[in-house]
Amino acid sequence: MIKYLLNPRGWLTLMMLIAWLPGAAMALNVSAEIDKNPVIVDESFTLTITADDDLPRNAFRSDVLLNHFIVGATSVDRSSQIINGQMSRQTRWRLTLIARRPGQYEIPSFDIDGQRTSPIVVDVIEPGESEGDRGPVFITASIDSDTPYIQQQVRYTVRLHLAHNLESGSISPPQVSNADIQQASSDEDTQELVDGQRYRVITRTYFITPRRSGEILIEGSRFDGQIRDTSQRSFTSFSRPQTVSALAPDITLDVRPQPAQFTGDWLPSEHVALSEDWDETQTFTVGEPINRRISMIAQGVRDEQLPELSHNYPTTMRYYAERTERESFSRQGQRFARAQYRGVIIPAQAGTFELPEIKVNWWDINAEQMRTARIPARTIEVTEPPGGQPSPFAQPQTLDNDSAPLSPPQLSVPAETSAPDHHWRTAATTFAVLWILTLLAFVYMLMFKRPHQEKQKDLSHTSGLVPAASRQPLQKLKQACQGQDAHAAHQALNQWIASRQGAPTSAENFARQMNSPELLAAVETLHAAIYAAEKPQWQGGSQLWQAVQALHKPLPAKAGDQTIPELYPSE
Repeated sequence: MIKYLLNPRGWLTLMMLIAWLPGAAMALNVSAEIDKNPVIVDESFTLTITADDDLPRNAFRSDVLLNHFIVGATSVDRSSQIINGQMSRQTRWRLTLIARRPGQYEIPSFDIDGQRTSPIVVDVIEPGESEGDRGPVFITASIDSDTPYIQQQVRYTVRLHLAHNLESGSISPPQVSNADIQQASSDEDTQELVDGQRYRVITRTYFITPRRSGEILIEGSRFDGQIRDTSQRSFTSFSRPQTVSALAPDITLDVRPQPAQFTGDWLPSEHVALSEDWDETQTFTVGEPINRRISMIAQGVRDEQLPELSHNYPTTMRYYAERTERESFSRQGQRFARAQYRGVIIPAQAGTFELPEIKVNWWDINAEQMRTARIPARTIEVTEPPGGQPSPFAQPQTLDNDSAPLSPPQLSVPAETSAPDHHWRTAATTFAVLWILTLLAFVYMLMFKRPHQEKQKDLSHTSGLVPAASRQPLQKLKQACQGQDAHAAHQALNQWIASRQGAPTSAENFARQMNSPELLAAVETLHAAIYAAEKPQWQGGSQLWQAVQALHKPLPAKAGDQTIPELYPSE
């Protein structure tokens, strides 16, 4: 042996052996395999790439698989073990893949740290073509109409089938462009036999509302999760869960446009109904609010699709609409929308009036024709306020200086006296003194009393003084206007109008009778603050009080002016 090593040829052989051994020990082995072949369309299978060394995660890239497959979750495992004193390391990539169309596809060779895996040919078949049972997880989808109208709600049902225990997972909604998607409130969990195999079936419903006509593609819902096989024939009960994915097939909708013969706000549905909460025994009085509530319910639409109602009330009635309340709900697997329309009607005069018919056109998607939901017209009788005017106060009201007194003071005129005087000088002197005193009184009245009287005249109509019965409500009205208290001003205004002699009437009708557009505008602003949906903060106190003050001022007569009734008519 020593002689052989001393030989030059022996040295060369030994050196080649030493150089070859580390290379043989360090050679990287890589492989690729799939867990099933053939595979079923839209059902997941697992591709495993294994390398017998500790490699970084990015040593494998899956971009090339996107040409023919959907790439789901990817996991990387690393392990080390010592056998007979020898240490070995391993890196394993597991990918979940889904094929969307049947056919034969090739998983190409992958370059892993300079070594290449072998390509794999995968056969993808339609469900039902396999000789064996379907996989442990698959998902189906269906719709209730593939030719809906625009804005018609389509019921999309997805059913997840699980043959093994579900550890965790989620179902994603379908992907649709130019459509709205709503999920039903709850899922349904049942058991089913499919080709002799028992499956747990989780059913979920979505409602899809297309926003345009034409073809619309529904990309199927997807399930991603983990399952565990706990059957007696398997030892995987204590192993790690298996990552799986499943994809529902795509569905195409052919959405039809709104029919040309339809009129009104477009509302496609299976059923639409209008109803009204109305007390047939109630009575109606001029100026008193009438509350009206109307409900609309429709099947298979979103609540925002329900139209607003149009109200064509008589000109002697003013309508204040409140905010519409809308909601959607499910009942027995069906989707419904409901709207509550509330408002207040203020009658301005007494008489018999007709509340006009309320109707909503809708399109019956089953009968393919337009229908109309109606609330018939109804006749109401509006009466004058009972009791006429309130009783006058026993004592007249006196107001302080800063609250604009409502009646001018009564001036006492001294009785004329005369005494015979035989001496004309004495008489002349007396008359001179009286004349001077009268002149001084006149100057005093001119300088001090006239401004006070002018202030009083602001609230005195040319027809006479403010009656005692009207003073207190008028004073309350002023205080409410100063405090911007809409409800107190409304009550005081009605009390003041009712306190006048003559037939009582509503505030709006009174403003029209007095030919006061300023008062009419102020009353409408007041009613809006009380009855309108937004309930704005009332800031019209000054406007209302100025309009009332203007009624108490004398107006110059003009040719052609219509006769305005007296503010405080006498009995």
